[in-house]
Amino acid sequence: MYGRLYRHLLLPLFDGVVKGRRTMSHWHDAEQSQWWTREQLEEFQFKALRSVVAHAQATCPYYSDEWNGRGLDASRLQSPGDFTAWPLLNRDTIRRQRLKMRTTAPVKRMSKATGGSSGEPLQFDLDSGSNDRRTAMTYRGYGWAGAAPGTKQLYIWGTAVGNVPGWKRLKMELHHRFDRHLILSCFEFTPQMMRQHFDRMNRYGAEVIVAYTNPLYEFARFLKQEGLTPVKPRSIVVGAEKLHDFQRELIEDVFGARIFETYGSREFMLIGAECEHHSGLHLSMENLLVEILNDDGSPTPHGQEGNVVITDLFNYGMPFIRYVNGDRAVAGFDLCPCGRGLPLLKKVVGRQLDTLDTPDGRKIPGEFFPHLIKEFPAVRRFQVVQETREVITLKLVVDGGLTLAEREQMLSEVRKCTGTLVDVRLQMVDDIPLTNAGKLKVVVHAV
Repeated sequence: MYGRLYRHLLLPLFDGVVKGRRTMSHWHDAEQSQWWTREQLEEFQFKALRSVVAHAQATCPYYSDEWNGRGLDASRLQSPGDFTAWPLLNRDTIRRQRLKMRTTAPVKRMSKATGGSSGEPLQFDLDSGSNDRRTAMTYRGYGWAGAAPGTKQLYIWGTAVGNVPGWKRLKMELHHRFDRHLILSCFEFTPQMMRQHFDRMNRYGAEVIVAYTNPLYEFARFLKQEGLTPVKPRSIVVGAEKLHDFQRELIEDVFGARIFETYGSREFMLIGAECEHHSGLHLSMENLLVEILNDDGSPTPHGQEGNVVITDLFNYGMPFIRYVNGDRAVAGFDLCPCGRGLPLLKKVVGRQLDTLDTPDGRKIPGEFFPHLIKEFPAVRRFQVVQETREVITLKLVVDGGLTLAEREQMLSEVRKCTGTLVDVRLQMVDDIPLTNAGKLKVVVHAV
């Protein structure tokens, strides 16, 4: 009852009347446009692309200088293929040029920041209209998982840290109650806290669990080891960190519900999400243009891994044009059996920074380590630190210890990948801190 009241009366009243936002209107439009044909969606997307590029060139000093110096003119952007001539944008450029990237047009801007999962937080801006659109895309994507606004949700998520004023904590608590969200901090995932979280979870009886991938996987392992049976939710939404197949299998087994993977970031919010067919991640195509490119900027062939490059089609406050976000994904945008025209992103592989380099030129993806460590049930949390190109340390939080044979087996498997020129070490630690955003940084480059 409250769910319908929230969705059809309370949220529209608060969002549209009190806050003056257009989120509900954009959400309604997105529910319609997802069923457009691919051709209709591409036509809409390209029209929006031309508009934001023209705006950036006319009102953003950084883009004006950069593009004019290269002889680029937004008026000559006549087809999607023409867009390949536009230069790529990276995080370092944003840090240096943020003020010049802002529009000089009279739009209402808001400041945002990434959580720094890569170790380097990023400050940026967007306009309020863009924020409404990206929120609407999140509502739609979560709706595919049965997690639209108004559903009773339990979050295993990062929470505010530091000295948060009492009034602000009260405001957040009231907001969570209004939204029917119970937040369990993933910063406190010791065995003792996980048992307390389990009790709170079962008392709450959420319809949907929304979680960071790694803490939820760690929680599922704990529940299985302890023989604890959680109340079955209707569905599970995971994001913020890559989901591996073995993690999906265990989490679904423990909680008795299907997982819906999402892919997003602070810069853009929801980039893609699974629908009921679980065939890939439907891209938020009406709001974003996603490209998969090789290191030289050329399109990555279908089925091969490349760099994720994103253009925000409606951030007129500080446009992001061809932004290399540091993630890696498999190229190829297929259609889904569900009938939606939205293209599917096949697979997000991980971050560029998760790749280890060895002195003899090997590239070891960070993805290798979760697959290895899952074979050692005693390891509760781990982190790979590359101190130099010649030294790699695996930090391990272990319940009950590892036998000598298990240590040798782990070292042997890693050395098969690193070769003989790298010194691989194991270090037992009491804890591995999460990032400020509440995520586990699997690979750390200390070089």
